[in-house]
Amino acid sequence: MEEWLKCTITPGQFSGEYAVQGEMFDDTSFSLFAPKKDLKFSEEPTADKPVKGLIRIVQCAQKDDLLLVNLPRPTFENGRTITVKKEQLKKAN
Repeated sequence: MEEWLKCTITPGQFSGEYAVQGEMFDDTSFSLFAPKKDLKFSEEPTADKPVKGLIRIVQCAQKDDLLLVNLPRPTFENGRTITVKKEQLKKAN
């Protein structure tokens, strides 16, 4: 079953690429560029209007309500693997 992490999405530098921002378990931010195939959003983001969306993740480990997850691309800050709270995830239908 696919799993998705809540995030904010804006246009990227190139067509078909989007800038993604999100939060880790300790409220610090992460950011990365991702292709549209790894994202879900209801309306196209613009530079003036970021949208709430989801980014595809793979869960690696869990301890209590914390999850170690792999992102589809490395973040600028921490590489591909980050820790998030379980409540930040959404399962795909």
